[in-house]
Amino acid sequence: MSDQNILVRRQRRARAVELRRSPASYNVILTEKGKWLNAPGSDFLFAYLENDWPATVTAAVTAAFEAALALSSTIKAEVKKTSGQEVVNGLYLLNQSAMTTAMNAIEGMGQTTVNQYSEEGSGTAVSITGDFFSAILGGLGGDVTPLLTYLTTEMGDVQAQVKKSTVTQNFGTVIGMISVMPVLNVPVTTFQYVFSSQEVSTWFVSVNCGSVEHQSYDYSYTVVEYNYVPPSK
Repeated sequence: MSDQNILVRRQRRARAVELRRSPASYNVILTEKGKWLNAPGSDFLFAYLENDWPATVTAAVTAAFEAALALSSTIKAEVKKTSGQEVVNGLYLLNQSAMTTAMNAIEGMGQTTVNQYSEEGSGTAVSITGDFFSAILGGLGGDVTPLLTYLTTEMGDVQAQVKKSTVTQNFGTVIGMISVMPVLNVPVTTFQYVFSSQEVSTWFVSVNCGSVEHQSYDYSYTVVEYNYVPPSK
């Protein structure tokens, strides 16, 4: 084999190693005081990095976020395995018990809290989406306004999937977050199953996600939170 062929093969191997080591792709959205990291598509996963954080904290949260990207596929696989349901465009059609069964099948995942919420008021489809995600992501500290284009688009896909599906009991989606534990400054990975009733699904699909018209809303939802601790290697 010629020296040139050997060099080409080595270069190909080097590129392959580089691709395998590269983190999964994700979006970075700048804000005035920091930046959002979020997964592409309907795998809702978020982290917020503040500009004034120490470099070590920023690096740790980023690493935890990149590691959590693969968990979205793991969660979908366990849902399919335990319930037989296929997750499409971020739509889950499980009740709390079935979702917890799937999550408990993932090593390092465990349920921590269950809370119920109600939202009432009026606004455009975009403002309703913004208010909802502000409540869900409020603990991360960042303004969700720069995320609204992404959130509106993806929630539109979830809505379209609800229209195609038969909601017999519950519908919802999974939202993952990487936060920072106070004082210790270590990343914490949590996933929330945010779901509502069949009755709410009827209202949900009636809202035009691109509409600028104001409309009244009154809905409730449940948030089941699961903490994830990566298994020790």
